[in-house]
Amino acid sequence: MKDNTILVLNGPGLADLSAAGTVFGDLSLEQIREACSSRCDQLGLALEFRQTDDDEEMMRWIAEDIVEFIGLIINPAGNMKSKSVDFESYAAAIESVAHLKKPLVEVHVTNIFREGAESVRPLQVPASDTGFVCGLGIRSYLLAINAIARKLQGPL
Repeated sequence: MKDNTILVLNGPGLADLSAAGTVFGDLSLEQIREACSSRCDQLGLALEFRQTDDDEEMMRWIAEDIVEFIGLIINPAGNMKSKSVDFESYAAAIESVAHLKKPLVEVHVTNIFREGAESVRPLQVPASDTGFVCGLGIRSYLLAINAIARKLQGPL
């Protein structure tokens, strides 16, 4: 077990944010990784940051690898036009690890609730204690890291 490492998973459409045009501005996944790494360093945490366009690989990471980490941040997809994104499978994978009682936050760089947003919707996992942050660019990830760090400290 990686005693102080947060796992950050990024799904389909996030490898090349520039392909989405002005939706993400000049933001790159590498910039997000660097900002997350810096925030984890500030909080005395470590970071493992991954991206895949393969849903099966993402499911394996969620179901098998989460046991090695203290918390999970997931951005399931950046380009919801992709027909390969199976939100039900993501939700089932997350629900299967809910019994581990590890902090979990879903993030999106853009506001998925804005008018005209592509068919993006949050994962709905009633059996887990899942947080959610969207619409704040890189800050969505940073707030998720802060929330996990705070949750690990115990109840308020």
